Amino acid sequence: MKKGQNKGSSSKIIPHYLIVLLILTVGILVYHRTLLKGVFLFDDNALILDNPLIKNFSHIRDIFKTHLFYGSGIYSNFYRPIQSLSFMLDYNFWQLNPLGYRLSSVLIHVFSGLTVYFFIYNLSKKQDAAIITSLLFSVHTVLSWPVNYIASRSDLLSGMFFFAAALLYVLYKNVESDRQGGLFYFFSIVSFILSILSKEITVIFPLVLMLYLWCFADKAKQTKKHRPDLIWVFFVIVAIYAYLRLTVFNFTGGKLSETTTGLISLPLRLLTFSKVFMIYLRLLFFPIGLHMEWDIAPAASFFQDEVFLSVIGVFAILIFAWVLFYSSRLKFFAIAWFFITLLPYSNIFPLNYFMGEAWLYIPSVGFFALLAIYLSELRKRSAIWSRVVSAIVVAVVIFYGFLTIRRADVWADPAMLYAEVLRYSPNNTKARVNLGVLLAKSGSYDEAIKKYKEVAGLGMEDAGSHANLGTIYANQKNYDAALEEFKKAVELNPKDYVAHNNIGIIYKQKGDVKKAMEEYTEALKLNPNYPLTYNNIGNIYLEIAQYDAAIRFYQKAINIDPNKAAFWGNLGKAYKNKGMSQEARESFEKALQLDPAYVDAKEGLDSIR
Repeated sequence: MKKGQNKGSSSKIIPHYLIVLLILTVGILVYHRTLLKGVFLFDDNALILDNPLIKNFSHIRDIFKTHLFYGSGIYSNFYRPIQSLSFMLDYNFWQLNPLGYRLSSVLIHVFSGLTVYFFIYNLSKKQDAAIITSLLFSVHTVLSWPVNYIASRSDLLSGMFFFAAALLYVLYKNVESDRQGGLFYFFSIVSFILSILSKEITVIFPLVLMLYLWCFADKAKQTKKHRPDLIWVFFVIVAIYAYLRLTVFNFTGGKLSETTTGLISLPLRLLTFSKVFMIYLRLLFFPIGLHMEWDIAPAASFFQDEVFLSVIGVFAILIFAWVLFYSSRLKFFAIAWFFITLLPYSNIFPLNYFMGEAWLYIPSVGFFALLAIYLSELRKRSAIWSRVVSAIVVAVVIFYGFLTIRRADVWADPAMLYAEVLRYSPNNTKARVNLGVLLAKSGSYDEAIKKYKEVAGLGMEDAGSHANLGTIYANQKNYDAALEEFKKAVELNPKDYVAHNNIGIIYKQKGDVKKAMEEYTEALKLNPNYPLTYNNIGNIYLEIAQYDAAIRFYQKAINIDPNKAAFWGNLGKAYKNKGMSQEARESFEKALQLDPAYVDAKEGLDSIR
């Protein structure tokens, strides 16, 4: 042993199963309140509550042929079938219990943390750096958004498969057995495909592989089995995916998709990104002031103080990265990972927003790894430094973990969450509308109406606020006012099939069955998978004693969503009126199975016994 060395600074490999147990324990511990608390929020309603495609395995083909929001009838150009498939599996086990969906999200995040550990370990052979990276990733508060927000499952899934693909490729390049290498390469490709089917931005993965080869090609050649790079296969997959997204899976109808940031020139978008980049760095060090719906003011000029300083800061980091390339390829890989994986969010191609906390999910690994590598080097100086670094890591993990646990309370209270958004982004339309929905559900109609009207008052005319106003007026039996609001919603969004359905309901209440049927027909043209419209048409046929037609439409509603007690109850009424007692009994029993308190089904069952 050299003079000045200390036994305490020597590296000793800890069994991997103990590290796995540690990461599992820490990950579940910091998100335990997420499991105990929480409700469906924001897009959870469209993707889960109002999405019939996830409620029946017969729709598996549909979710691979349509865009993410197709089931709920909302326009989008997101193609993320793996996300919908994960919700389908959740619904099969948990129905509409938020606990199950949150449990899946927590487990996916914990598994990603484990994958990050093995990836950094196999990349660097520094176990302490791998442990620190994984722990920071598992507990960091800025990454709590996609774990707490069920609709952000795409970030979790794409991240998990992205990390897995990277790990498997590294194993392919370094394992000695050709058979194992072939398997690792195959599953790396599979993981990459699953990643891009979870979220589009992971098409950036082949660039990460190029970075890996650039940094570690010399090291790979020193292994006993030097295998071909074969990254061209990943580029071919990207090309095929791009072709399909521009043709078969292009849901824009041939029109360019409009985005908020797309109204701003590319130079100004990039200048704005420099501001966002520095905010990201601040949040990674100090995750304070987190919130949804970040309202970033677009850069107006390079000479704005915050823009100028941000650009200088970004260039300084780039120069530092280039210096690292010549001094430490491992550190350069970590910092370059951060830049490359953040690139899709730079708004080179316009996005809907300038910033989102969840967008750090994959890039953050590079930041944590760079920090962990420096800490690993520091702790190897001496036994004292080893203890100091260990204490720092424990303190930081506890600090971030505490903040993450507290964030679960915000996500568990929709009113608190929406109020938080409005505190940071006072003009946010979505938060105002959702706050209005909460007030309406609690019976505070006047306050809800006030929130919806605030949206229009701020010059942010919104179809959703008019539709929600219409619902309130309908509940108050003010049908004329309700009809006016629903029609305004349709004017602002002609594809709003729910508004058309609601207009049909109002016309039926007013006794105009012909116009009601016209609106229902239009709703089904816009979304042929909306079960409530089939049910409403069935109700019309039931009232006019056309029982065969009623049965047919009720069955269509049930085929789409077989877990609605009302659909089965109405089907039972149609069977009963037609004299089909056995079928009526089975339908009423099914309705009661789904909802034991369903009065109409109880009465219907009693009447045929």
